[in-house]
Amino acid sequence: MERSFKITGATLDVMEALLVSGDDVHGYAIAQAARKPTGSVYPIMARLETAGLLDSHWETEEPIPGRPRKKLYRLTPTGRAAVREILLERRGRLPEATSRRAPGSLGWGTA
Repeated sequence: MERSFKITGATLDVMEALLVSGDDVHGYAIAQAARKPTGSVYPIMARLETAGLLDSHWETEEPIPGRPRKKLYRLTPTGRAAVREILLERRGRLPEATSRRAPGSLGWGTA
């Protein structure tokens, strides 16, 4: 696979968070799970999306009054395979699977 961007430690952390999430998840939850500031996470996700590894869409439910709609992210099938390969290559392991969560919430690493 040709990589059009540098894979840093922060990129690997975001990839782990995305791989574990499974379902549509919002960017702030990914940032919390990766333990990275959103200012670092969103550019990483934009690069992953440009590379075809990540899809995004705006939530379709009516947002809570006073809260903007959330943008939700999910690895593409190609992205899921590529991220697994990259994590195994770079970290020698895959993140632990977690139990089923509500969409938009990772439910781990947010303490």
